[in-house]
Amino acid sequence: MNFATLCDFINYGLVLFFGIVVSLYLADFPFEDHKSFYTLTICGFGIVQILFYLIMGETNLYHCYPLLIHLPLFLLIRFGLHRNLYMSMIAVLSAYLLCTPRKWFGTLIASFFDYNPVVSDIASSLITIPLLFFVIKIIAPYIIKLKYENKTTQMLLFLLPLSYYILEYIFTVYTDLLYTGGAVIIDFLDSFLVLLYFILSMLTIEYASQRSRTERDNLLLTTVSIQAKKEIAQLSDSKKQAAIYRHDLRHHMNFIQNCIQEQKTEEALSYINEICTTLQSGAIQKYCENESVNLILSSYIEKAQALQIQTTIFVTATDFSRFQITDLCSLLSNALENAIHACAQITYPEGRYINLKLYEKNEQLCINLANSYEEEPAFENDIPVSHKSGHGFGVQSMISVVNKYSGIYGFFAQNGEFRFQATF
Repeated sequence: MNFATLCDFINYGLVLFFGIVVSLYLADFPFEDHKSFYTLTICGFGIVQILFYLIMGETNLYHCYPLLIHLPLFLLIRFGLHRNLYMSMIAVLSAYLLCTPRKWFGTLIASFFDYNPVVSDIASSLITIPLLFFVIKIIAPYIIKLKYENKTTQMLLFLLPLSYYILEYIFTVYTDLLYTGGAVIIDFLDSFLVLLYFILSMLTIEYASQRSRTERDNLLLTTVSIQAKKEIAQLSDSKKQAAIYRHDLRHHMNFIQNCIQEQKTEEALSYINEICTTLQSGAIQKYCENESVNLILSSYIEKAQALQIQTTIFVTATDFSRFQITDLCSLLSNALENAIHACAQITYPEGRYINLKLYEKNEQLCINLANSYEEEPAFENDIPVSHKSGHGFGVQSMISVVNKYSGIYGFFAQNGEFRFQATF
């Protein structure tokens, strides 16, 4: 084997390596988590290629490349990795398309050496690994996002690489119809298609993702607003009911007096107990000058105390005017509800506590909520998550409210204490 053949063989092997790795990455199957699978796949395809090379020769092998590599790789991703039809095709076809910059770079360098094929092979081989890292780190995340798009979007974004694939094999592999001009021009056109394809993909996906996020946030905030209004209305009703009882105290006393005079002791005691319960449940503690905030805090602190949860409330904030009350209600209600739920899971009541601070700093509202927990919370991307059905929306509502006012937030859990902090 002479030097030229060796270079060609190495370049061929690197193309195979590049195509397989990129295809699997674009199918959202990272090497870091599946090293053994990558190794077996690359070795398996490599052995098959060597056998067919020895049997068929280089030219016939190149002509049968789609049947020997692309089709099996597509079937592996489609049925082995259980990706949908369009994403499987996008992964394989895009990987093929992304091999084009290697060829372009090799042809460009070779153009300075009278298009020496050895120079082209060496240049293409040298650019393979840097290009692979670029594709994995920069391009792959955008293509992977396509799996969250609808089938129509996926279909549209695989048509370009499919068209390129068909034309490339028709004009350059099975015929020489395209090779009537300079090699650099031919390969540059390929690279231009690559660039066009991925710019289109990135812009489309980014626009769709932004629109989806906006619609999701708006829907969430609307739902939160409706729920908050209902909760505030219920709290207000409780307060009004308590006020009615206090206003009608004279009538209550007359009824009790009559019961005692008629020796209806049990009826009198039952009535007194009912009044006390109602008054207690409707009692509104004054934590600040904002009546709505007092309503919210009083309601949830009452729930906490009923569960033998020690509560400490510290409110020095005075200006809530720039916030919609429904937003404050949603944020505080969800935060306190999550804290109460976590504390309720603690076996021993003496270990249950909730500490809440509302204060102002640099003309911004600061919230610092700490509570004890027994079951270690799960986090994804520094955000607490719940895999239970119907759970997890409260945290998303809290985040949406803080983001609405361009604030910052953080969730922390350490040594049995969960903390939520927000400034907005």
